[in-house]
Amino acid sequence: MTPDHNLSRPWVSGVLLLAACLLLTLPSALLAQAATARVEGRILNGTNNRPIASEEVRMLSPRQQMQQVATATSDASGRFAFSAGEIDPSGFYLLETTYQGARYHEPVRFDSSGAANVNFTVYDSTTSAALRVQLLRILVRVDNGKAQVREQYEVENSTQPPRSYADPKGTFRFKLSPDVGKPTVSVTGLLNMPLPQEAEAGKAPGEFFILYALKPGTTEVTVDYQADYSTAKLALAERVAYPIDHAEMYIFPASIAVDSAVLKMAGVDSKNSIQKLAADNLPGGTALEATLSGEATAPPSAGAAASGQGGAGESGEEVKIVPEELTRLALPLLGCFLLVLLWALGVRIAKEWPRLKTRAAAPAPSQPGQKRLSAKAEKLLNSLADLDELFAAGKVAEKDYWKERLELKARLAENLKKSATPFHETYASRRGQR
Repeated sequence: MTPDHNLSRPWVSGVLLLAACLLLTLPSALLAQAATARVEGRILNGTNNRPIASEEVRMLSPRQQMQQVATATSDASGRFAFSAGEIDPSGFYLLETTYQGARYHEPVRFDSSGAANVNFTVYDSTTSAALRVQLLRILVRVDNGKAQVREQYEVENSTQPPRSYADPKGTFRFKLSPDVGKPTVSVTGLLNMPLPQEAEAGKAPGEFFILYALKPGTTEVTVDYQADYSTAKLALAERVAYPIDHAEMYIFPASIAVDSAVLKMAGVDSKNSIQKLAADNLPGGTALEATLSGEATAPPSAGAAASGQGGAGESGEEVKIVPEELTRLALPLLGCFLLVLLWALGVRIAKEWPRLKTRAAAPAPSQPGQKRLSAKAEKLLNSLADLDELFAAGKVAEKDYWKERLELKARLAENLKKSATPFHETYASRRGQR
């Protein structure tokens, strides 16, 4: 049959006409979607529940190093909107506004029509706030004459009515041992993104502060620094001016001796060579003094696990030493893995069971030639089944799939015709039984 004959068929012409229409209308459809894309929202003051007028809102593109894409200004009712021509509904954006010295961010989430509604809640700022540390974790890893220290503060701003703590003289203040170097500080922001902060030096040795505005609720502040441990001794004296509900210190390896009048021994994880100390209800200004001494000797498995998290001088991610948290994560992950494994095994058994039953019931070949022929046909059947599964999973292109499947079927039919005895049921009949 010639190509001209194929094109003369009405249904072929209809398919080609439909494809041409789709190709012509696709660009216009995309342009129409972009034209209807719109971002709007409202800014509300969470301190007095009033709208914020004349406030600038900036649209930022995180994929372009937070480049500013567009700006809008809120009206008397606090509402703002960005024009459609500035927005790509397939992109990812953040909206930012600065109110009384505090920055606020919200993500832009488009719906199916290309529209997004983003509402801001901002707060009046204050230079005095009711702060407390709900949880403090101090993680210490000693290795090669150095001590990597990470401090994680969960700071709660419970000021009523709710206000953001923004002070040009510093918001979160902390004190370290005078002989340690300058720390690196970050704050966990929107979408759990770490926001680096400049650690400003205070008046006294070891004192530092940041200027990040602490909004109502909980803010996580992380402090990292490195200390010298070449003399096999280190004195820690961490201090904040705020009350601490609960403090924990984790030391790796467990061979390090710890002496502290504030932190009490709370257990040892022998498998990972980690020891834990803890304290509760510490008043503001309490110095978390602890003296570490002794050689850092750890079991090979624990040392490899700790060093595998990162090298010395990095941000401290290598100190993952909270055993109870790891256990809570490991058990659900293990359960999910076992469920997936059992599901995959069940699917495989369901696919292979009819073929196994047929093979068990089939009479044994009487001649060596028939045995070789049966094995070859069985191999072709399995190849067909594998090809169908790969195509269903999207791993084989459609044109390659049909070409290879026709070739396999032709080879299988030729082998079955040469067989003197009935052969196994086909893959198509096995699929029909499901």
